[in-house]
Parts: sequence; C-alpha cells; structure tokens
Amino acid sequence: MSIQNIVLIGMPGSGKSVLGKLLSSRLGKVFVDTDALVEAAAGLSIAAIFAEHGEAEFRRLESLQVQHCSERQGLVIATGGGIVLDPGNVTLLKKHGRLYYLQRELNLLARQGRPLSCSAAALMELFERRAPLYLKAADCLVDNNADIETALQQIMDDYRENTADQWPQS
Repeated sequence: MSIQNIVLIGMPGSGKSVLGKLLSSRLGKVFVDTDALVEAAAGLSIAAIFAEHGEAEFRRLESLQVQHCSERQGLVIATGGGIVLDPGNVTLLKKHGRLYYLQRELNLLARQGRPLSCSAAALMELFERRAPLYLKAADCLVDNNADIETALQQIMDDYRENTADQWPQS
C-alpha cells in the first residue's frame, strides 16, 4: 500500500480547506474538497442538500465522493467535518492517505453557513460526538490554533517522515 494522499479531517471551520489549498500549492499536489465535490455532483449547496433531502442523503453523496478520491493518488483532500461518522469513509481514505486531524479551539471555529454547527451549543454537541472519532482515525494531530505556517510545516514534516512520496524542498 502506497501512502500518497494528505487527508485533512476535523471540525467544520477548523481550516481544512485553507490548509489544503496551501499544501497543494507548496507540494504540487492536486487539491480536492469533498464538500465541493458533493455540491458539484448534486448541483446544490450543502445547506440546500440538508434542507431538501436531509443529512442521510448528504452522507450518502459524501461517501460516493470519498470512494472516488480514495482511488486516486497525489491529492490533498479536505474532508467535510462529518466524514469520520462512517467508518467506511475512514477505511477508504486510509487506502492511499495519511490522515491529519486539525485541532482548533471551538471559539475559533467558523460557523457561518454550516448547517450542523450554527449555534455554540450545536457546535459543542458536534465536537463531543466527533472528537473521539477524529482521534481514532488520525495518523497525526495538528494544532491549528495559532500560526498557519507552523501547522503547514508540521504536516509537511510528518508526511515526509512517514511516506516515500517526494516533493521539492520548501
């Protein structure tokens, strides 16, 4: 098994997309965002999918996109916050990927436009349910509370140490 994908997991608003785009640019890998893939496939925003079809349909669509991503290599994948709710998603992502749990203080998480974390109480409930799943799935924990450069460097250093994948030195 070859580990060539960088997979970012964590709470909604933890910085997965921002860090993913930066990693992709620096490492010359293709960036994909599973939420964006779901929206493109459904022709609807995530909020609209939840409103019109419910969470179960969103999770089904999300799992289909995870399956497609898991068949590719050379990606930086930013996942939706609930990706770890389905153990099958984690198994697929680990097929060619190393999973990085972006840890961020709850008060720093962005909540706007996120259907399941629109209030502080809802966010806390999500965190309590998902944190153990993130910890179980993660190959590496990344503190993303302060300097984004530090988080980027931690991911790049860990990835370099734990994979045979090569890229230009930064």
